[in-house]
Amino acid sequence: MKTGKLVLVLLLQLVVLAGCSRPKAPELVSDSPPELNAVESKSPSILVITVDTLRADRLGCYGFAAAQTPNIDRLSREGVRVHHAVAPAPITMPSHTSIFTGLDPPAHGVRDNGTFPVPQEIETLAERLKSAGYQTQAFVSAEVLHSRYGLDQGFDGYDDELRKEARPTDFDRQERTGDETMDRALQWLSERPSKAEPFFVWVHLFDPHQPYRPPASVQGAPTLYDGEIAFADQQIGRLIEAFEREGVLDETIVVFTSDHGESLGEHGEETHAVFIYESTIRVPLLVRYPPKLPAGKVYAESVRIVDIMPTVLGLAELAQPDVQGIDLSKALASDKPPPALPQYSESLYPELAFGMAPLRGVRQKNWTYIRAPRAELYDRASDPGETRNLLDLPKGAPGAADAKQRAGELDRLLGTLIEDGRRFGFVAQPQALDDDTVEMLQALGYMEETEAPGALRGMDPKDGVPIYRKVSEAFRLARDGSCPAAVEVLTPLLGRLPNLVQARNRIAKCQLKMGNPKAAKRQYLKSLAHDPNQEGVLLQLGRMQLAEGDAEGARQRFLQALEVIPSSVDAMVLLGHLDFTAGRPDDAKAWYRKAIEADPAQPIPYLFLGELHFRRGELVEARRAYEQARKVAPRDFTASLQLGICTLALGEPNESERYLLEASRIDPAQWKPFYYLACVKVGRGDLDSASSHLRKAVALGFSDARRLQSERCFSPLQTQPDFQELMRALAQP
Repeated sequence: MKTGKLVLVLLLQLVVLAGCSRPKAPELVSDSPPELNAVESKSPSILVITVDTLRADRLGCYGFAAAQTPNIDRLSREGVRVHHAVAPAPITMPSHTSIFTGLDPPAHGVRDNGTFPVPQEIETLAERLKSAGYQTQAFVSAEVLHSRYGLDQGFDGYDDELRKEARPTDFDRQERTGDETMDRALQWLSERPSKAEPFFVWVHLFDPHQPYRPPASVQGAPTLYDGEIAFADQQIGRLIEAFEREGVLDETIVVFTSDHGESLGEHGEETHAVFIYESTIRVPLLVRYPPKLPAGKVYAESVRIVDIMPTVLGLAELAQPDVQGIDLSKALASDKPPPALPQYSESLYPELAFGMAPLRGVRQKNWTYIRAPRAELYDRASDPGETRNLLDLPKGAPGAADAKQRAGELDRLLGTLIEDGRRFGFVAQPQALDDDTVEMLQALGYMEETEAPGALRGMDPKDGVPIYRKVSEAFRLARDGSCPAAVEVLTPLLGRLPNLVQARNRIAKCQLKMGNPKAAKRQYLKSLAHDPNQEGVLLQLGRMQLAEGDAEGARQRFLQALEVIPSSVDAMVLLGHLDFTAGRPDDAKAWYRKAIEADPAQPIPYLFLGELHFRRGELVEARRAYEQARKVAPRDFTASLQLGICTLALGEPNESERYLLEASRIDPAQWKPFYYLACVKVGRGDLDSASSHLRKAVALGFSDARRLQSERCFSPLQTQPDFQELMRALAQP
């Protein structure tokens, strides 16, 4: 039995996209309770909920009257609400790394999404809790938090299987909606390995991230963004109710927060990533734990999300790590004067993506200071929107001298915070271009553009607002299917900003969509010249070289991708596919098994391993691999389809029908399940049902009349009028 074009389909489905010894930290004010090194009988479970891209001031408990957030507000009423919590970066991966390591980005080294994996030497909250006897499980909703980037350290299970929960367009990131993620979390909670042992669960929801697409079930929200928040709140309500049903809510430390906010047009920024004003840096922080924390308390002093890890450990009475955050468990519980903590924040995105100046800042009490080519100082007590830069006051104007003096003090404090991060020794090293790639790029004339033009090098990001707006407009056009218009907007920008790799990659995707692979390849090569640390670009170039018949060139690209991300499952699977097609099945199996070892929760390596066995006639082994793919991804269409085909070849029509029907329910728009169901029906002598399934397959896109004629299982149908009519219909142009 044929398996169709499984390999091609799977290839298209793949995503395109040194520690040192550390000196002891300087002593900080800490409220750590006595240290315990192992779980005691009454150790609390721990639940951390992070909602991506969530502004604190869009929640009811933070004063937004139009909010539809009753479940989040409940956590506030029943726990402690931190009035002013700050994230260290307006970017998902750096901020989440800070939450789970207690370190700011200069210390942990993760400065952007996708190219800065968490160093293995860092101890995460999950690792510490696991060593203390906790069950540890995570559920994430976006590709930027995939296990390949290292935040899975310490988790027994890390559910990041997004490929089938969401079907992204060519220009959407991979993600899954909050209800799909919560379904997984609730199932784990009810079926967790041990009901006697404490657990640590992290649930991440991505819904408020743009593009804002709340489901129709959300009604009455003032904006689409608020609708997404309302939907996330509904899912959090499901989780709280489940904890209550399990009888574990009041004995669980519940932490609710976000990685960053959203500008919503403030300061000229539509979304986030560039600026470090309150709109993107201030986040909600709620902590509920009735045995130790009062209900309804508002904690008025400054907090950093790096304080979450030590505070959770403090509430659980576990040993404190050497980190930059401090244990606030007693400060949250009492009326004692809280410590005044400087709040660090940064965005290297303007530098990494645009070649402009980076932004670094510090908040202390009501003051915000931002180090930039034109430095900024704001008094949030009188200017909460940070719109009046006191350093712009004319010389001699009232307050100008005081502002300059205060800015100097805060700049020195900022330097101290940055320097403190260096003692941890976690520095991400950029991946250099190999000699062959440099030679090729120079020969093609691409290397002369690898530096930003002088007019933009070091530009203050405030002056780049028109550029950000153009990029956002083009990305929206591409996402909406207007690729020619997107290319028209982005191309002039690259004349001024040639190292804007995101724009180049977007143009490349558009060119592929428009049927111009050579133009796409040129843009990908230029993008690679500017930033060689792009796993997705290396993989895509490798796929394109493979399509051109250059298998060895493709292999080198996939190996380079592995150098950038050593745990890249996609690269390993593609290398395995190359070995299999070259007649080296044992080498291919080694790559597939290495991919499985790197991420046992990914279905793709099992599917490729199953395909290898199927093609070699090893049907039992193929079935075993397909079953494992279905186990880790129960709603994976290809796993169910291939199980249906494999069991049909094994002579098990009942099992085949079950899996094929399952595949048709997972994706009703696909013709293959109905095609093979027709074979099942023919085998049972039910020719009418077989003809009906074939008509369904044709209606869904099957059009290969020659294949239909040559398929042996359909021989009994060939004399039937319905079959002959179907063949005539397929023969028509």
